[in-house]
Amino acid sequence: MKTGKKLIAVVIVMSIIATMLPFTASANRSEAWGAANVDGSGVRIRSGPGLTYDVLTHVNRGDIVVVLERTNDEWFRINFHGTVGYVNVPFLDNSRRAANFNAAGRITGNHVNMREKPDVNGNILSTHNQGTTMNIIGINEGWYKVVYGDQTGYVRSDLMNILSRAEAASASASGSAGTNTVPNPGHSLGQQIADYALGFLGTPYVWGGTSPSGFDCSGLVTYATRQFGISVTRTASGQYKDNGVSVNKSDLVPGDLVFFSNNGGRSVTHVGIYIGDGKFVHASGTRVGVIISSLNSAYYTKAWYGAKRVI
Repeated sequence: MKTGKKLIAVVIVMSIIATMLPFTASANRSEAWGAANVDGSGVRIRSGPGLTYDVLTHVNRGDIVVVLERTNDEWFRINFHGTVGYVNVPFLDNSRRAANFNAAGRITGNHVNMREKPDVNGNILSTHNQGTTMNIIGINEGWYKVVYGDQTGYVRSDLMNILSRAEAASASASGSAGTNTVPNPGHSLGQQIADYALGFLGTPYVWGGTSPSGFDCSGLVTYATRQFGISVTRTASGQYKDNGVSVNKSDLVPGDLVFFSNNGGRSVTHVGIYIGDGKFVHASGTRVGVIISSLNSAYYTKAWYGAKRVI
């Protein structure tokens, strides 16, 4: 009888340990689980999963954070442009396993494979060593979707660090942001301009900025096109009025300039560079800097004004 009770006790203990193992393992993982929108202003990122831990920084409504794990019912462990910490679950909305996300990332190991799909059995597109910088454009359950030169693929997120905005700006300014800053001469001129502009993802937004230390929307266009011998008017409204020829939205090719209006179509208020696949790169605003956005999002569909081809 005693032996039977001991056996039952052992089974119970082993069952408890077994249920704890997945959580313990996940606590040590650094893979990106997904992404979430911040639902609040001045939301604190803390150094640990509790209100008594130090505040590392703040995030605001509309910011997107990378979700590394759900630590418990109250806290997510997250990464926000290089800051890793904890955010209270109620302040994060629309968490999802596969999501778009815009950041710069740097490979942390050697012989790291970029694969065709987010799977260890996916075809290998290229192999990279420590220090290689890529543009992250999405997250899919432990994998970053990345752009490197003319390739789009996936890299395991535990083999890549997200750069802070300052680090991303420094990488862009020094020309070390992957091959996106050294466009492939075999591509069309428009594609080369788009690739070059993508090298500045994460660069801060600076009103009136026209250099890698900071851009406004038309400043990014002016700077990127100038590197390829193309001169455009300095302002977004001037670029639409004075430069290039009009093209239909359905006929866009990489390198075309896309224009938007936030005043009901009375005038142009924003510009970006089309990169293909329904997306464009632009200096969006002070909160996010240079990012990739979709023409098909509700906001940019409503704000659409027109497009120009300047090449």
